[in-house]
This record gives sequence, C-alpha cells and structure tokens, in this order.
Amino acid sequence: MHLTDIPANMTSRYDVIIVGGGPVGLLLAYQLARLNVSTLIIEQHDKAQQDTYGRACTLYPRTIEMLDQLGLLDEMLQVGLVGRASVTYKDGQKVHDRGWDIVLSRMTDTHLDYCLNIRQKYSENIFRSALERHGGKVSSGWTLKDFSIDDTSDDYRIIAKMTDDKGATVTAQSKYTIGADGGRSSVRSIAGIPFVGEKSEFRWVRIDAVVNTNMPDSRIGFGAIESATHGNVLWVALDHGRSRIGFALPKALYEEHGDPITEEVVKQEAVKAMAPFKIEFVQVDWWTLYSIGQRVAQTFQHNSRILLAGDAAHTHSSGAAQGMNTGVHDAVNLAWKLAGVLNGQYNPDILSTYSTERRAVAQHLIKLDKTISTLISGHIPPSYTGNTHHGEANMVLRDVLASSAQFTIGLGVAYAPDGVLNKSSPISSIAAGQRAPDILVQKPGSRLPTRLYSLTPNNGKFWILVFALGGPQQRPAGDKLKSFRAYLDSPDSFTKRLTGNAFEFLTIIAGSGLQADETLGVEKFGNAYYDAQGSAFARYGISSAEGQGAVVVVRPDGILGFAAGLDRGDEVGAYFDAIVSPRVNDGVDPVAK
Repeated sequence: MHLTDIPANMTSRYDVIIVGGGPVGLLLAYQLARLNVSTLIIEQHDKAQQDTYGRACTLYPRTIEMLDQLGLLDEMLQVGLVGRASVTYKDGQKVHDRGWDIVLSRMTDTHLDYCLNIRQKYSENIFRSALERHGGKVSSGWTLKDFSIDDTSDDYRIIAKMTDDKGATVTAQSKYTIGADGGRSSVRSIAGIPFVGEKSEFRWVRIDAVVNTNMPDSRIGFGAIESATHGNVLWVALDHGRSRIGFALPKALYEEHGDPITEEVVKQEAVKAMAPFKIEFVQVDWWTLYSIGQRVAQTFQHNSRILLAGDAAHTHSSGAAQGMNTGVHDAVNLAWKLAGVLNGQYNPDILSTYSTERRAVAQHLIKLDKTISTLISGHIPPSYTGNTHHGEANMVLRDVLASSAQFTIGLGVAYAPDGVLNKSSPISSIAAGQRAPDILVQKPGSRLPTRLYSLTPNNGKFWILVFALGGPQQRPAGDKLKSFRAYLDSPDSFTKRLTGNAFEFLTIIAGSGLQADETLGVEKFGNAYYDAQGSAFARYGISSAEGQGAVVVVRPDGILGFAAGLDRGDEVGAYFDAIVSPRVNDGVDPVAK
C-alpha cells in the first residue's frame, strides 16, 4: 500500500520510511525491497516527470563495482558514457600529468577501470524502474511535516505526519526513518541534528548542453582548462551527446550583475572560460549557479531509529565529483545492516556501525574538499602558500589530487578495525575494513576467467571464501581442510548455532583440477572455482606454500571483515557470534548449498 492508497483517517505501518526520492533514497529503497523489507519512500516532487538533471554525473570505479553487485550496472552502461581518458589545456596547449589525468591514472586493481558519466536524472530513472520491478513505488507529491518517537510503543515507534500539495494529511508508523532528502533535510531538522560546517565564498556554474567546439578530444571523457580568470574549468563528456562545463564565477562579475544571474550571462562567461577554444551553445538542457558549503551532520543515527544518508548527512562541492559516489557508499553500507537487523539476521548493535564508519569517511571528505574546491576556484589555501609551486594553484591541485586519488575513486575508502565487523588478522595482507579485491578465478572446465564480484553479489549476506590447496601432493593442506569441514559439521559450528541466511560459502582452489571434491579431498564449501595462475592467492596475500590456506570473510558490501587459518574455524565462529543472531529453526544449511 502506498500513500496515494491511504485514507486520511487511517494509519499504515512500514518497516522503513525513506524521505527523499533522489538517487540515494531510491537506491536504499531498492536494496531494502530486494531484502524483503517493507518500505515507504516519499518525495515532494514528481521526479519521474521533471526535466531537471541534477549536479551528479560521474561515477567512479568503486561505485560502479557496488552498482554491478546490485544488478544495476548493465542498464546504466547502455545510457552513460564510459570515460577512461582526459585532456588538460593551458594557453591552448596540452599539458600532462594534471587535472583528471591524475585521477584516471590511478584506476588500477579493478576490472571496471573507468568512470561512467551519466546524469542524475537517468540514474534515478534506472533506480526507480528497478525498485518498481521489486514491487516498490515512490509516493510523489508528499512532504514530511513532523514525526515523533514513542519509546513506550511497540516496534513501530516512529509516527510520521505527511501532507500533499492539496493539503491532505496522512499518518504512517515505521520502525526506522531515513532522511535522504538533501542538504536542507527535513528529517535532520525535525530530529534536531546539528549540521556542522561552513559556507565558502566561491560560487560555481554548471551547464549541461549540446555544444559545438573546436577543443580537441572533447568526447574522450574528461577535460580541463587552466583559466587565468575562471579557475580550473571542468569539461565532462556526458550521455546523449551532451557536455558539461563547470567553472568558478568571478566575484567581480557576480557583484556587477547580482541576483538573479541569467542563462545568457552564464553562457557568455562559459565562452570566456573556454578560451582560447571556441564554443557555440546549440541547446542548453540545464544550468545552475550555487554556493559551496561543506557540512557534516553531528551523527548519522539519532535515537537509534532515525538515520541520515547522502546530502542529508554531508554536503560538499562537486569539484572531485564525490556527491553521488559518496551517497551510493552510504546507501550500500546502510542497507544490508538495516535489513539484516529488521529480518533478524544481525544483532541490533551492528546498525550503529553505519554512523561510525560513514561519518568518519565524510569528515575526511569534507577536509579534502575544502582544499580541492579552493584550488579549483583558482586560489591557494593558506596552508599551501609556502610550497614550491610559486603561487600556481593548478600545480598545487595536481599534488593534492595525486595524494588523494585512491580515496577519490573509492577503491581506497576503508573503515577502521573495530574488533567486530572489521577484525584484524595477520592471515591476509588485506587489512580488515578495506575493499576485498575483485580477483579472477575459473569455473571447473572453463578456460575463461570469471570475476569474483560476479560470483558474490550483494544479497545482504556475508561471503565466506575458503582459499584451499588440494591434491595428493598437498596432504598437509588437506588435513587443515578436513579440520575446517569437521568444525562446520559439528554442533559447535556457527553454521549450526547462528541464523542460516546470514552467510554463503565459496571455495577457491589453488591450481586446477578435474573435480572439486576429489581435488580437495573433502566436500567443497559452496561452489568451487580454480586459481590456475595463483593470482587470487597472491592478491589476498595468502600463502600457497605447502600446508597453507585461509578462510576470508567478506561483508555484504564487499569489505573484508576477517581472515583466519583453515584450522581456526573457532575463530571464524567467534567473529560471527558478535554479528549474527542465534539460529531460529529455519531449516537452512548454508554449507549444504
């Protein structure tokens, strides 16, 4: 039942109410729907009918990986423009190792080594359609007016009041409410969560248009022009033959024209910013002039039941294209935890790690964004005025982008070890809290490699990767495998004690073989795949010497949680004891799958 079906005098109940039908709200609703959580998502505007395109347009490799594991990437690739290259100009001449070159050259250790330029409108359309395929629907035209929390009530403790544009009012109850409603979040405001930060003096322009230009390589993905008057000018080749131009609006011009700045003035400034290249506007789809604010909510979780995500939790410039990317990271981190708590898979305390993990990332991003946005605007922050670049902001920007590139593209985003979700172990060279590498393995009998991420979709469960040696020549390894199998089959195993729908197994065998169980000497753990070249073992830092192997636990969001030796099943069990709820007699045996 959706809001449009609710009589004004009737109260309806949902597991989760999401306020905000932008990309973060839609992605949250989609994931929760896939995990059988009843969700109401409300949006003030009918965004499916809007012509506005939004500032978000570039998705980085880690975001693309996450969307792929949620089954959304293929459709997005049919719409967006894939960008692997960039060009930077100064005084009409190409300069190298500057601007986007710095970021794109760091897109390594991923099989999705590109950016996807797709405007927010089209991402939202794809997310909305995916949500509808899972029985969800955005209730448009409704605004959250107030909510209260009744701690004496049953589990549906949040009472939300909503109105439509005709003045009708409805009340709905939920167990949790998520504010994904932007920088002016009503959820954050009603909850009284401080939004800490500042607003900078810089004003930026963004224009999406069909243009004619004599700038070489204008459709390869990205470009930049180091302008003496308009800062570091952004050029992005977009979907549907469009291009995005972005630049800092000179303060003198703004003071001359005041509010409102017109489209004609903005186009005139764009022509100046692109000099010495010429541009002609054929059709303008969208443009905006905005001030830069860097703020982060004091907490992303209030009273345990109110959660914030995306711009409702943090705002920053679009200088490093972090807005939607960070929002997707928020949504993916939150959805599996919230659904797992609601579905009885995970202990309720696990939900608090969302705020801890994502707020720390947002704080780092805000600090970095203050520097990058200042440099893009053509100014050097005071802390950098003593460097060796003789006051040239673009050279300082190059160094800052280089040092932060892995974080920017998302592959380097990591969470601190906390002893629960991210539990340190010396077994793997990948630290707990870091992204689990997307290695290549082979199916039995196949000569073609398969990506690990395609075998381990984000289905809200932990993936337990058993790295194993096998064959007659590796009997010590076989003994350890027998130890792990015996542990899993025993009454003390976490697979017997804890809820059975919280994890799945997958076996990765060093070398090759004819049949997995025969190769291993024990029954395989989930489906088995081969590491014919040893690259998978090497990338995870697991010894393939005689007698070695490992159990690696990967969180539903693709983060490495824990690793242990094959003969330390009890340690794996202790890890899950702190996360997974005790088993209900559901008849599910994940090892037998």
